[in-house]
Amino acid sequence: MASVLIEDLPPATADFLHRRARRAGASSVADHIRHELITLARERAPIDNVVELAAEEGSRSLPQPEIDHDASVLRSTYSLPSDVWETLCVRAAATGVSVSDYVHQEVVALSRRGTIDDVMWEFGEMQAANPSLDIDFEAVLKAARYARGLD
Repeated sequence: MASVLIEDLPPATADFLHRRARRAGASSVADHIRHELITLARERAPIDNVVELAAEEGSRSLPQPEIDHDASVLRSTYSLPSDVWETLCVRAAATGVSVSDYVHQEVVALSRRGTIDDVMWEFGEMQAANPSLDIDFEAVLKAARYARGLD
C-alpha cells in the first residue's frame, strides 16, 4: 500500500507538486493533486486498451480492484468524482495492483514528465531565491525545447 498524501510522496514528487500548485494558483497542494488526479483519470491512458479488451471479452472480466485503506483515504481526502474513482479502480485492477499503489505510481510518473512550463517555472523560482544567479532564460527554453525534440 502506498499513500498519495503529499507528506507520503517521495520528496522530488512532493516538491514538483508544490511547484505546480503554486504556479497554478491552487488554494492548496491537496486541491492541485485533486485536479491532477481528475485530469489523469479523464485522459486516455495505454492501460485503457486492456480494460476495453477485457470488457469486450465479457466472460473473462478483470479482477475486482483492491481498495485498501490508503485508497479509501485517497478518495475521501481528494473528494474524487465517481467517474474518476471508477476509472482509477478499473485501471488498478487491470494492472494487478491495489488502487493506492496504482495512483501512487501514476503521481510519481507525472512528476517525472514535467512540461517545459514546469522547467521554466523551476528556473524562475531558483533565480527568485537567489537573485545573483545569472540565468539566460532564452537559452534554458531553447535547451528544453531541443531536449524534447520540439526544435
